[in-house]
Amino acid sequence: WERAASVLREWDNRGYPPIPVSVNVSRADIYHKDLADMLLGIVRRYRLQPSRLHLEITESAYTENPEQLIQTVGDLRDLGFVVEMDDFGSGYSSLNMISKMPIDVLKLDMKFIQNETAKRLKGGILRFIIDLARWMKLSVVAEGVETREQLERLREIGCDYVQGYYFARPSPCG
Repeated sequence: WERAASVLREWDNRGYPPIPVSVNVSRADIYHKDLADMLLGIVRRYRLQPSRLHLEITESAYTENPEQLIQTVGDLRDLGFVVEMDDFGSGYSSLNMISKMPIDVLKLDMKFIQNETAKRLKGGILRFIIDLARWMKLSVVAEGVETREQLERLREIGCDYVQGYYFARPSPCG
């Protein structure tokens, strides 16, 4: 988190457009009682808006202690952080949990995307999830896009953002 904030500050100082960066929050970290204070301290130290750090919380973390997680995530959002549910569709998905969790972005798991875009059906579960997210006023990110066909299918059904090797391999920020 510190490194991401440092890079964002460096980019701001160079006059680059103010883009957000997604950072992972581990299952252990999300239950740390001082998490909000730690993250707030980091963004203040680097003179950043909390919304510049998007907090990716893996879907599996939502199954451990849902009440505490809902409270923590709600507190982080109240402070201005953007919360992303990462790896949605990887095996722990619960419509009940997604309806209760105060999130901003739904990140669809790479294997789920690859399996669903390979199907010939025009609708299916992928369209349903994107429509559901739209109804809930969530943005949707499809991870693991590797082919033009996957990109076209995701465009067709209204996915907001995509990421994957089709566009670029991971690279250092320097």
